[in-house]
Amino acid sequence: MHITRSYLSRYQHGECQHVWQVLYTLGTNVHQAEVYPDAWAVAIETMQRVRHNVEILIPRLEELGYQFGYEWLKDEWLNVDEEWIELQPALFAPPPANIIKQIRDFEAQAGPLPLSIKAFYSEVGGINFFGRHPTWEHLFEREKSLEQPPSNLDPLAVIGFSEKILEDYISWREVMQKKGLKASSYPLMISVDSDLKYDVSGSGIYEIEVPNPSADAMLLNEWHNTTFVNYLRICLQYGGLPGLQYISGFLSEELSYLRQDLLPI
Repeated sequence: MHITRSYLSRYQHGECQHVWQVLYTLGTNVHQAEVYPDAWAVAIETMQRVRHNVEILIPRLEELGYQFGYEWLKDEWLNVDEEWIELQPALFAPPPANIIKQIRDFEAQAGPLPLSIKAFYSEVGGINFFGRHPTWEHLFEREKSLEQPPSNLDPLAVIGFSEKILEDYISWREVMQKKGLKASSYPLMISVDSDLKYDVSGSGIYEIEVPNPSADAMLLNEWHNTTFVNYLRICLQYGGLPGLQYISGFLSEELSYLRQDLLPI
C-alpha cells in the first residue's frame, strides 16, 4: 500500500526546494483544510532553520573579519548622517512576545500574508547584516562588471514586524482613498534595496504585494527576481552576503567554512 508522505516529512528528508516549489504553485489552494496545517508546519520549520543558520553565521563572519554595524562609517565617510545611523535596524532582533496578535491585527486590515513571510516574522524577527569587509569589497569592485547588480555585497536584511507596519498600511489606505484610488495591493517593505542600505540613492525597496494568501511571494525589485524563501536560500548560501556570488572563486575556503553545518531550507 502506497502512503503519501506529508510535505513536512518530505521537507525534513531533504526535498526542501521541491516542497516549496509545490506549495508555491498551489497558490490560494494552500489554505484548503487538508493542506494548510502541513504547509504551515513547513513554513515554521523553514524559518526555524533560517534562525539557526543566522545564529551560526554571525560569529563566523566576525571571525573572518566582517564588521557588522555602522560605527565604521563615522571613520570612513565624510559628513556621515548619524541620525540615519540611529534609525537603522539591529543586527538581529527576535520577534516580540505579542507577534501573533500583531500579525493577526495586520491581516484583519490588509488581508492575508504569505505563509513564508508570516513564519519569518513569528520565528526569526528581523535581520540586518549591514557591515563591511574591506578585502571582500575590493575583490567585488574589481571582479563585478558595472552593469551587473548589485552595487555592493547587498547584506541580508529583513525588517521585523512591528505595530508601525500596520500604522503605515492604514496611512497608505487613507491616502489611496483620498485620491479616489482602489487600495487593492499594498507594497509591504521587506527591506531597502542594496544602495539604500548604504544611504545611497537607489531604486527603492524590496517588497511583496499584500494581500497574498499563498505559501510564498515574489520579492519585487530584488535583483535575483525570485521568491522570498529562495531569496533567503541564496543569501544563506553566501553567508548572508549574496554579492559574494561574484567572487566566490576567490573565497572557496571562507564560503566552505560559512556553509558548514547550515541547515538546508
